[in-house]
Amino acid sequence: MITPTFQFRPFFWLAFCAAFTSFAEGQGLSRSDEDFFENKIRPVLATHCYECHSLESGKAKGGLKVDSRDSLRSGGDTGPAIVAGSAEKSLLYQSITYDGDYQMPPKGKLPDDVIADFRKWISMGAPDPRVVKIVPDVPVEIDLESGRNFWAYQKPVMPSPPAVQKTSWPRSDIDRFVQSELEQKQLQPVRDADAQTLVRRLYFVITGLPSDPKDAEAWMQKITGTETGKLNQNAIAELVDQLLASPQYGERWGRHWMDVARFAESTGGDQNNIYQHAWRYRDYVIDSFNADVPFDQFVREQIAGDLLPIADDQEWARNVIATGFLAVGVKNVGEVDQQKFFADLIDEQIDTTTRAFLGTSVACARCHDHKSDPIPQIDYYAMAGIFRATSTHYGLIKAQARQATTLLDLTGLGPEAGSPSLSQKEFAALVQARDDARQALDDAMKKIRSGENVFRGLLRKYRSDRDETEAALLSYGENGQPRVFAMGIQDRDLPLETRLLVRGEIDKPAQIVPRGVLQVVSTSRKNSFSPRLQGSGRLELADWIADRENPLTARVMANRVWHWMFGQGLVRTVDDFGRTGEAPSHPELLDFIASRLVENNWSVKALIREIALSRTWQLSSDFDEANFAVDPDNRLLWRMNKRRLEGEAIRDSMLAVSGKLDLKLPLGTLLREVGEGNVGQNVFEPVIRELDSPNRSVYLPRVRNVLPECLELFDSPDASVVTGMRDTSSSPLQSLYLMNGKFVTVQATAMAQRLMAKPSAERLDYAYMLSFGRHPSPTEREQASHFMRQLNEASRFDETEKLAVYCQALFSTAEFVSLD
Repeated sequence: MITPTFQFRPFFWLAFCAAFTSFAEGQGLSRSDEDFFENKIRPVLATHCYECHSLESGKAKGGLKVDSRDSLRSGGDTGPAIVAGSAEKSLLYQSITYDGDYQMPPKGKLPDDVIADFRKWISMGAPDPRVVKIVPDVPVEIDLESGRNFWAYQKPVMPSPPAVQKTSWPRSDIDRFVQSELEQKQLQPVRDADAQTLVRRLYFVITGLPSDPKDAEAWMQKITGTETGKLNQNAIAELVDQLLASPQYGERWGRHWMDVARFAESTGGDQNNIYQHAWRYRDYVIDSFNADVPFDQFVREQIAGDLLPIADDQEWARNVIATGFLAVGVKNVGEVDQQKFFADLIDEQIDTTTRAFLGTSVACARCHDHKSDPIPQIDYYAMAGIFRATSTHYGLIKAQARQATTLLDLTGLGPEAGSPSLSQKEFAALVQARDDARQALDDAMKKIRSGENVFRGLLRKYRSDRDETEAALLSYGENGQPRVFAMGIQDRDLPLETRLLVRGEIDKPAQIVPRGVLQVVSTSRKNSFSPRLQGSGRLELADWIADRENPLTARVMANRVWHWMFGQGLVRTVDDFGRTGEAPSHPELLDFIASRLVENNWSVKALIREIALSRTWQLSSDFDEANFAVDPDNRLLWRMNKRRLEGEAIRDSMLAVSGKLDLKLPLGTLLREVGEGNVGQNVFEPVIRELDSPNRSVYLPRVRNVLPECLELFDSPDASVVTGMRDTSSSPLQSLYLMNGKFVTVQATAMAQRLMAKPSAERLDYAYMLSFGRHPSPTEREQASHFMRQLNEASRFDETEKLAVYCQALFSTAEFVSLD
C-alpha cells in the first residue's frame, strides 16, 4: 500500500467538512454552557481576534477564522484551532499562553483569568452556539427530459455509409460520408497530394518530426508506384504502421493529450511553485500512447488508477502516477482561506475532468444552474462529493506555500528517481543541516518563553530552514539512495457529506447532495450512486465516463483525433459539445468514427490509421475558387487544410535538420537543477528559461507563465485550462526570433557543418531535402546561387558561415514552419 511521505494532517478533511457542511441548530447545549461561552469567550474573540480572523473583516491570517464554530474547529494552515476536551492539544490555547510557535494576540498576552476561562471552556468540550444556518432546498429548474434531445446527449449509433454518385472516388467509408456532403453542395474535391507532400505530412502528423533525406527518398519512390497518377496505398499503409510503431509517435500525440490535461510543472496561480515530480505523469502519457492503451482504460487510470485491480507493484505504481492527471492543475497555494482553497481545487478537478473527457463545462454550475446546458447545480455538487472524498498529493512544503501537501512514496515500486545518490559524507551533511536548523528554532523558542524578544522575521527564517532541510532529507533513504515520489490522488478514509452551496458561497449551505454524475447523460435517468457506496466514488465516475453507453466520451475523443489529423475537428469547438459550441459539420461521420473507436477496442492508433488511409486525408491543399466561394472555411473537406506547425515541432525540426536532436528518453526533469520553491523568489525566471537540452521539446521544463522562447512565441498554451485546440497567431516577434534567436543561429551553424560534409554540388539539394523533404526547383537553385554570390562579396564570412546564413534563411521560410 502506498502511503504519503508524512501523515496526512487532520485539518485537511476537517477543512472540507467546514467548507461544505454545517452543524444543525440545537446541538443540545445547556443554558449554563451557552451562557459561559457568551459571557466569557465570545467577547474575547470579538475584541482580540475578529480583526484578523473573521468573515466580517475579510481576513483569515494563517488560513484561520474564529467567528463560527465550524471555522474555529477546522482551524487554519497549522491544523485545528480547538481540540475539544484538551487544552494542551488546542493550538488556540497554546497561542494565548505564548507557549507554542505562535503568540496571540500579538499586541500582548491576555490576563491569566481570561486564559483560565479558555482552558475551562475547552475542557467543557468547547460548547459554541454559533452555527451556519441551512437554507431551504434549492429546486432543480432545468427541463432534463427536453435537454436529453440535444444531439450530443444521444448515444452514437453506427450509421450506414451513404450512396454516392461518383463511386470510383471513395477509398473508404470515411470518404463516402465526405463525398455525400460535397455532392449535395455540387462541390468537387481537389486532386490527391503527391508522394513528397504525403510523406512529409505523415511524418509530421504522426511523429512531429521531418524525415531523414534517405528515408524520404526511399518512401517517395515506393509510394509513387508504377501506375501513372496513382499512389501505392499498400506502401502508404506500411509507412503509417512504421511511424505509429516508433517511439516518436507517443511523444507527438502524448503532447497533444498534455494540452488537454493542462500539464505543467508548476502550480501557477498566485505563487507559482515548482512541481518537481510532475514529469512522471508526462512520461506515463507518452508511454500510454506508444503502448496504444485502450482509451477507456486510459480514462480509468487517470481518474481512478489507484483503485483499479493490479497484477503487481509496478502496475500499482504506474496507475498511481496516472492519477497525476488530477494533481498537476493550477493551485492558488498562497490562499489564506483554506476552505476556499479546497473548494477551488475541487472545482478545477471537476472542470478538467468534464472538459477533457466529455467536452462539457460542468464547472459553470458551481454557483447556479448551467445557463445554456441541461446541467443543474445539484449535478455539480454530486460530482464535488466524489472529489471531496479524495486527497490530492502534489508536494510543496510549508516554507514555500500556505497550502502544501505531501507526495506519494513509490520507492521500490516504480521507476527510479532522476536525482543521483548521495555519498556518506553528503548524506551526513544533510542530516547535520537539518539538526542545526531544528536547534536554531528550539533556541529561539526558549528565548521567547523566557520573556526575551526575538525578531519575528528571524523566527520565520528558522522555521523555513527547518522545513526545507527536513524536506530535503525526506528525498533520500538512510543509505543516501534517492526515494521515488509521484504526484497523484488517493481516497480519504471517510467520505464527507456534501451540501449544495447557494451561489457557490461556503457560508450558505443548502440540501445534502449524494455523490453521483450528470443526469442528462445517465442512461438510467438517475445520477446518484448507491448510498452503500464504498470509497470516494472515483472508480464509479471513471467507469461511467469510460462506458461505451456514454454518449459523449467516444465522440469527444474521436473528434480530438480528427482535429489533430486535419487541423480542425468535425466539431470545431473540441472542448465544448454543449449548446454554446458548434454543431458537427458531418454528424453521421462523427458517429461513425466514434463507433469505430469503440469497435476497435478504443484503439487511438487504429483510428489514426483509418483516417490516414482515407482519400479525404490524402487530398492536396490546392485552392479552388469555385469551392471556396461556397465553403470558404473548408468545413466540407474539399481539400486538406494548410497549417502552421506547433512550437514544439518547429524547434524539434531545427534540431533534426542540424543533426543535434537527441532521441534518447531523458530521465526526470531539467527543473531539478533549479530546486524547489516559488518562481520569482526561490527560483528565478531567467534561470528556468536558460534550461535547454537537445531532447525533444516535450521534455523541456513546462513552468506555467515561463515557457521556452520558441514555444511561447509559437502559441503553446499556458496550461491554466484544458486546451484541445491551440491558437495560431502571426507576429513580428516570430520572424525576429527566426532571424535573430540564439537557438536558431546555433542550429543553423550545426546544419551548415553537416552540409560541409557533402560535396559542394550536392549541398543545396541536401539542404532542401533536410528542410522540406523535397528537391529545389530551378528558380530556387538560381535564387540560392544569387544569395551565395552576395555573401561571397562579404569577405569576413568563411564557407561554413555563409552556409549557416543560408540555412537560417531556410528556417525563416513559411514552408519550414508550416505543413501542406
